[in-house]
Amino acid sequence: MTIQLPNDLENSVRAAVQSGRFASIDHAMAEAVRLLLSELAVGRQTADKSANPGPGSIGAMREDADLLDQAVAHAMKVREERPWRLSSIE
Repeated sequence: MTIQLPNDLENSVRAAVQSGRFASIDHAMAEAVRLLLSELAVGRQTADKSANPGPGSIGAMREDADLLDQAVAHAMKVREERPWRLSSIE
């Protein structure tokens, strides 16, 4: 496989090899691809989780808006009944 890198990236890879961090340019590029694939996998996992929120998250209550409204109303009522818990900013 032949790749073309911008000069600044190529110079950085060569410098990493010359410093002894990698045995060769091939080793450096293999590590770069491993890192890229790892980042892409993490991005997919994050996207999957945000598209399908787990139990206990606000997103899981999307289909029961009334229950969510009741929970918020209850929390506000409890907060009003306990003014000592409010910070000086509020």
